Amino acid sequence: TTEEALDFDDILEGGVVLIANPAKFCSDLVDEDDIEEKPKGKGSSFLGGLFDDPFPQSDKNPNFAGSISLALLAKFGITLPPSPDLGPDRRADLLPVVLLMDRDPVKGCQAVLMNRRTGNLMGDLPPSIFETTDVGDNAGDGGFSPHPLSAFMIQPLWWAGSSPGGNSMDEENPSNRGGGLKAIDMVHACPYVNGSVPLAKSDGLYWGGSPVQAQEAMKDGRLEKPLSGFDFKFFIQTTRWLPSQLEQEIKDGTWYVATVSREVLFRSRDRLGAKRAKPLWTEIIELLGDEYKHIRDQLYGEE
Repeated sequence: TTEEALDFDDILEGGVVLIANPAKFCSDLVDEDDIEEKPKGKGSSFLGGLFDDPFPQSDKNPNFAGSISLALLAKFGITLPPSPDLGPDRRADLLPVVLLMDRDPVKGCQAVLMNRRTGNLMGDLPPSIFETTDVGDNAGDGGFSPHPLSAFMIQPLWWAGSSPGGNSMDEENPSNRGGGLKAIDMVHACPYVNGSVPLAKSDGLYWGGSPVQAQEAMKDGRLEKPLSGFDFKFFIQTTRWLPSQLEQEIKDGTWYVATVSREVLFRSRDRLGAKRAKPLWTEIIELLGDEYKHIRDQLYGEE
């Protein structure tokens, strides 16, 4: 596809999924054409070129970590290019899968990283972080107050990226995303959550709203069936790009763009018992078909 043929107004709508190109994150998989050639021998920059460089770098070394953008890695909490020593599944776990929330020509793009858990559950959050005034009114016998998010206690808290999160990019209406819970974003399958926004290119997903009010909305009688806590994902922080930055990364081949079903994105991969679930990156790449088989094989080898 030529750059002229890329219609980003159509491609980059909320709900589209960005899947990392491993060659942009793993130094051993770098496309040699992406490695800048460096002068060597007497023409090197060592002491102004007066002497040969005693520590020369190969012109086209696919293991040359300098060809990987450390800023790109840091954006997704990765300090070094994922090494082959980690094994294919662990490397796939580290490759970002990102759900686009919003694209604004002035403020840029915002998204959430879908495959990075914090290690905490929503029930680990103290009730004091809620901006509510009526928690005490709900106290039961003995003055005990239930956790304001009792329906979501066992849901994981996900790490959405390295940028400050909460309240989205809607600075004029900051209550539209945080929902009273400081710096927490919510992606879910409930159309009756107040203040949530449908993600046009998703499989029935919504962004935002109050997690407290969502506990009532998930039982709304207009739903075909009541939803459970597993129809909601909660995120701290976010991923942001400056205007035109994400578009350039797509042109450069950093991301594959796809629409992905809610079932795949929301699959509880740590709840499949002894049978280990595929990493999200791996499952999506395999679902994309034979055209992307060579991308999967870069990590897993030919089978």
